[in-house]
Amino acid sequence: MEHSFFKELIHYNKPKESPLRLIGAGLCMISVLFTGYLSHQLAISSFGSLGIFTFLYYQRLPLKQLMVRLSVVGSFLTAANFLGMLSTHAAWTAPIVVAVVGFIGRFFFRLYGIAKPGPFFIVMVTAMGASTKISLAKIPMMSGYFFIGVLFSLAVAFAVHFVETEPLPEKNTEKTLKSRIDHDPAVVIDSLLYSGILFFAVYLSIGLQLKNPYWLVVSCASILQGDNLRAMAHRNIQRIFGTIVGLIIAAGLLNLPLSIFETLLLITALFVTVEYFVKRNYAIAQFFTTPMALMLSMLVRQQYLYSLIQFRFLGIVIGSLLGLLAGWLMSTSLTFYTRKFHSN
Repeated sequence: MEHSFFKELIHYNKPKESPLRLIGAGLCMISVLFTGYLSHQLAISSFGSLGIFTFLYYQRLPLKQLMVRLSVVGSFLTAANFLGMLSTHAAWTAPIVVAVVGFIGRFFFRLYGIAKPGPFFIVMVTAMGASTKISLAKIPMMSGYFFIGVLFSLAVAFAVHFVETEPLPEKNTEKTLKSRIDHDPAVVIDSLLYSGILFFAVYLSIGLQLKNPYWLVVSCASILQGDNLRAMAHRNIQRIFGTIVGLIIAAGLLNLPLSIFETLLLITALFVTVEYFVKRNYAIAQFFTTPMALMLSMLVRQQYLYSLIQFRFLGIVIGSLLGLLAGWLMSTSLTFYTRKFHSN
């Protein structure tokens, strides 16, 4: 029997996953945060915390295949953020950079079956780079800080691989790029639509002059992670509701007289909590994503709290609604494309 839309919204999943991966994610975050703290360079904490998203692509694979996959993903993340930062020196290039990176990410991640989060974090770090004005001379250094997070991810993934007892999957026959495209020809039109939507999202976020314009782009990309239009509608409501609750929590936490040390511990705890709930109920995960993101934003740049809360709310609501509309357009377009493809 089909569940009602409301019941699907509040459904609490119980995925079977090793707790070691959650511990590994926490180790990555706390390692990079305290590397910056102990070296008196909080920029390492801020940028390195983006590099550790590499670990979130961990899968139970043979060691060599795992390390190659994570190295490729980590390098892609670093390059995407680097290009995003470069685009700030010619503002008109930002929508093009995010769109091109989004196309490449969507195209290859889908073809090679790199499961969720898929290209989401690639788009996120590109959009964040495109929203962070850094002098040309300092961009290579910031990319180096970013890559520190990637290195921590590889080290922790290496350790987790040997500690996990879950059996390795059977080795699949390697396929050529052409055979993968032949098997999934819709990947081209899907990636083009995805990149076109991201282009418009960046253009809109810049035009609206939001404080941190990447929040709109990230929300749009997040909604487009849904497997189908119904799942995207769920994510839209869950993200907006979760953000409202998260902003209330953030307002309370950010008014506490916390030291830098305590703030870093709290960010790590929030990160682990988000990773725990994101596969169980997306709305609950958003309760903790928002305060974590705001605390990271204020770690290096001391911005006015209430303007941050206001702009994050606007960015997420507009981005979520845009993502849902874009999801409907993509779903409709791909349905017609598939029908025409099969008729021929």
